[in-house]
Amino acid sequence: MKMVLNWWIPIVLIIVALMVPTIAEAAGVIKIWPDQLIPTDPNTGDYWQSVHNAGDGSFHASLKLPVGARITKITYYHLGTSSEASTFLNIYSIKMGAYAQPVGSGSSTDSTETNIPVEVVLFGDGIIRAGYRYYITVYSANADSYFLGVKINYQE
Repeated sequence: MKMVLNWWIPIVLIIVALMVPTIAEAAGVIKIWPDQLIPTDPNTGDYWQSVHNAGDGSFHASLKLPVGARITKITYYHLGTSSEASTFLNIYSIKMGAYAQPVGSGSSTDSTETNIPVEVVLFGDGIIRAGYRYYITVYSANADSYFLGVKINYQE
């Protein structure tokens, strides 16, 4: 009897180990770097952007998330170098022929000259639905406000 038990324990452990990835939800992270943003009004000439940061203007970027995924957390990175420093990030969903609906929003006026994470507050359930597009908008108020990138965490 003891020998049969010794044989079954490794088999059960292997089966459980193989099932865990199927049971657990797949998680992912989308990273959007400053140079991946699109200037909202490129003719103003006031904005700047590089792989390191973007600032002094309005920007946007489309998100490509799997249908049915749920956004669990959005964090963007802000650096402010004066008391006028201010950045905003909003996420929207839009269905063709309709107005964009806010999904989340975050902002910072930190001026400590330190790269700080800013948590975006999500409205509603954050589930990606078929037939909708999702995008972020970023606003940097002036040359003392730096947007350094955003991470969007989700689960399928």
